[in-house]
Parts: sequence; C-alpha cells; structure tokens
Amino acid sequence: MRRHDIIDPMLDEAQENARCAYGTTPAQRRAFRRRLSEGTLVSPYLNVYARTDYWATLNPIERVRHTVGALGREHPGWVFAGPSAACIHDLDHPYAVHDSGIVHIASTHASHAKDHGRLKRIRMRVVPAVTVSGIRVTPVEHTILDCGMLLPFNDALPLFDSAARAGVAMSDVAALCGERRLDGARILPLCAYADPLSDNGGESRARAAIIAKGFVVPELQHRFENPANPASFYRTDFTWTFPDGRIVVAEYDGMGKYVMESNMNRSSIQQKVHDERAREEHLRMQGVQSIIRFEYEDVMHPGRLERKLLDAGIPKRRQGAGAIPLLP
Repeated sequence: MRRHDIIDPMLDEAQENARCAYGTTPAQRRAFRRRLSEGTLVSPYLNVYARTDYWATLNPIERVRHTVGALGREHPGWVFAGPSAACIHDLDHPYAVHDSGIVHIASTHASHAKDHGRLKRIRMRVVPAVTVSGIRVTPVEHTILDCGMLLPFNDALPLFDSAARAGVAMSDVAALCGERRLDGARILPLCAYADPLSDNGGESRARAAIIAKGFVVPELQHRFENPANPASFYRTDFTWTFPDGRIVVAEYDGMGKYVMESNMNRSSIQQKVHDERAREEHLRMQGVQSIIRFEYEDVMHPGRLERKLLDAGIPKRRQGAGAIPLLP
C-alpha cells in the first residue's frame, strides 16, 4: 500500500518507541480512520492506532503498554491506575485481565456519561502519581490495592507476590486500605498470603488455586541438597512437611517445558529428561515421599488440581486454624 506522507512517519515513530500513534489534527484523524476502514490499522481506543500486522505480534500486556503510551501523551493529565498501571510497573498478572480492553485511570470523581466506553475511573480523594517509563501511574502500593479490589483472588495474588518481590511491604498496603477507606475483605487476605519467594506469575496462580481450595499453604522454594553438586541446591516450588516426617513436594511445570526448541536436538531433550529423573531420585533420598506435578491446565481447572493434592494426602486447613476468608 502507498505510504501516507503524514501518518506513516507517525506510525513509524510510535512503533519505534513501543506505543501507538494518535491523530492531533482533523486531517490526521481522517487519514487514520481511512486506514482503519481498510483493515491496515487497528484501534484499541478512540483515536489510538497501530498497524494491524505489528499489533498481531504483541501480547496483551504489551498492547496495554502501547495504548497507554499513546493516551499518556494525548492526555498528559491522566494518571493510569489498576490493571493499566500494573502493566507499566511490570507486575506479574494473567493476560486475561485485559480481555475487555478497559483503560483504568485514577480520578477524584466517578466515571460519567461523557467518558469513552473503555475508560473506567478509579475514584480516590487524592490522586498520587509517579512516572515510570515516561508514563504517569499510581505508585505500586495503590496499583495492587486497586487491582485487589477489582480482580478475583486467583488473578490478584500474582500482582501482590510480584510487588513483594520488588520490596513492597504488605503492611503498608494494608494500612493504605484503611487510609482510603476501602473494605479490607479482599485486600487483607492478599496481603497475608503474598510471598516474595514465588518465582513467577504461573507459580503464584497455582498457589492461589491451592489456597482457594482450602489446602494447607505450602512452603515455597524449600532447599534440598544436590549430591551431584554440593555447592548448589535443589529448590522445590511447593513443599509440605508434616509432623510425622512425611514430605510432599509439588512442581508447577510451565507450558512447553519439554517442547523441542529450534536449537535443541534429541540428545538435549534426553539430557533434560535424565536431569529431571536424577533430581527426583535425589529428592526421594532426602525423605520426599510424593512428587506432585501439575500444569497450566490444572490451574485453569482447579478440580483437577484438587484431586491431585487429595490423592497425595495434602490436608485442608481447619476452619479457624489460620484460614483467611477469601472473596471470589
């Protein structure tokens, strides 16, 4: 397609800076809309555009960053909040959080009829702001607090774990909940269960499912000796140690753990399998009686995960014995 002398350089510049383009004059907006009608552009938000083929290469979090990057320039007074700010802070969370395409901003007043349909305001008496990668967002503590109010426990715990890994004190988040006069029924359990030892968002969601199903909360990243290399240790994703000496570990296998990569040959795959078998043997030598393996599909269908844990003898928490009520 023939290049447009005005908007193609705008799209080039925006793409180089990992954001969308937007029109600033009536002529530019008309040109963008023509390209949109032809299918060569997408528009994730009013007057925000990206090339269709480029957009297809981005994951949902990158798409939010591109959209927010344009809106932050178009509306310099906006302070992005909640899930939109979580993307800018690079906090772990599921892609599905952004399925609706909603953009969240902090505001001293509620949403009103003149707002775009994909704009949602998170109301607060005073709007705090920090600048991250050139974009004004709420501080991390406020960001995860707002996410905790908006999202179910299983989606929100990865954000709280991620913030804890970055050094955010959960006591500060709990106190902020009181300062903003928000109901702590959703936030306090997230603060209580947040753990900086969780390695990534996948493990956090798996642990959230374990907690939500009422099981005893496992220890994270327990260290076991590695007889093949005494200078290093094995670390297990989840470990339960019981008074009778029984030890059960669970490993969350991320998607594609054994997928053949372009630079891997048969011997590489065989070595991976051999190393995993040796690791399991060494763990059993140190008293591990059961090794549970679950994957993404188990987390998405918690009934499957629950059956695996029950089959391995993992008990559920007694009511009143450390169980923290959760809201969906």
